[in-house]
Amino acid sequence: MSTVSSSIPVFPYDAKPNSNVPRHTATFHPSIWGDYFLSYDSSFHEDDSDMKQVPVLKEYVREMIVSPVGNNILFKLNIINSVQRLGVSYHFEHEIDEALHQIYEISTKDNNIISYNDDLHHLALLFRLLRQQGYPISSDFI
Repeated sequence: MSTVSSSIPVFPYDAKPNSNVPRHTATFHPSIWGDYFLSYDSSFHEDDSDMKQVPVLKEYVREMIVSPVGNNILFKLNIINSVQRLGVSYHFEHEIDEALHQIYEISTKDNNIISYNDDLHHLALLFRLLRQQGYPISSDFI
């Protein structure tokens, strides 16, 4: 029979700290912030104009993502990357899927090899976004 031991000490329920033992307190310097962050202003409300602007801005971003690819592949890759890094890509999942599919069709040749003649940054961005989306992209390029 094996016994399991824990590194956490177990005390009886009626165990109380000894009040005869003095407890030392630290003497920290006062904070330069004072108690500024300890108070909360409950009167703060979001402005209605800000809330009305959210759908307009979402539609603006959606239009940038679904615009025709054409010669704007680099711009579209940067927009998709920015939206994903900001953490709001869940609003535009379908649009991002379509845009990356169009970019995949334009940028790849046989055997899923990228045919891209631009700088290394954009090549790496294209590779990462397509791989992240699940496209079988080869690490070779033409």
